[in-house]
Amino acid sequence: MIVSDLDGTLLNDRTVVSERTMSVLRDAAAQGVIIVAATGRSIHSALDLLRPVGVVSWALCSNGATRFHLAEERLDHHRLIPSFEVDSFLTRVRAEYEEVGVAWETQTALRWDRLYQTHRDRLVPRPKRQEGHIAEFPAGSDLVKLLVTHPDTTHDEWLHALTPLVGDSMVASTSGTDFVEITHSSATKGQALADLCRELGIEAESVAAFGDQTNDIDMLEWAGWSYAMENAHPRVKRTAAQEAPHHAEDGVAQVISALLNG
Repeated sequence: MIVSDLDGTLLNDRTVVSERTMSVLRDAAAQGVIIVAATGRSIHSALDLLRPVGVVSWALCSNGATRFHLAEERLDHHRLIPSFEVDSFLTRVRAEYEEVGVAWETQTALRWDRLYQTHRDRLVPRPKRQEGHIAEFPAGSDLVKLLVTHPDTTHDEWLHALTPLVGDSMVASTSGTDFVEITHSSATKGQALADLCRELGIEAESVAAFGDQTNDIDMLEWAGWSYAMENAHPRVKRTAAQEAPHHAEDGVAQVISALLNG
């Protein structure tokens, strides 16, 4: 099995899977390798990027909270955060930080509040694609994922600030973006990968994993073959056994080609 993160890893600097990478993945699949994507993205944006490849069998989305079987075009399952945990967490966060923006993923859509959009507009250029739209927060709803922004704090600093406020049933992570992602405590890439491999009868020693951000760490720790991208976070490079070339240079494809031809 080959499992790869998307942004900063499998996707190039134009945020697509290049023709070169598609060709290499198809060669791997033809040799019996199962191709899996593991991403912080929701299914609402990840699947459109993966379908053109044609040989990605599974997508572990929202940091493992959602598992989608691309080969059969079906949603396999969700790991949802209970509504009372979501509401309690937001109460704690807003007691500490006044101007907090939130986005939320349900089983059918991704939505956000006006502060979330304002913070993202201020901190980073708006992505070309937009998922969902501004809406009222659905208090009392179980969620796939919660995204939290702050007007002045991002990345590792914001993750460090929010982690103590997360309860035992949730986990906080970041994929190098300006928000922190909150999912069910069992919804991590590493756990989702381990569960999938157990069901498929694949041992960790037969899995090569690629990543670039801290939400990839437990996945890289679990896999028998682990690769940090040249552009990876320093903690990811310390975790992985080997380094792959830069994502803008089709680094994943370069490594897979070497493995297939080795």
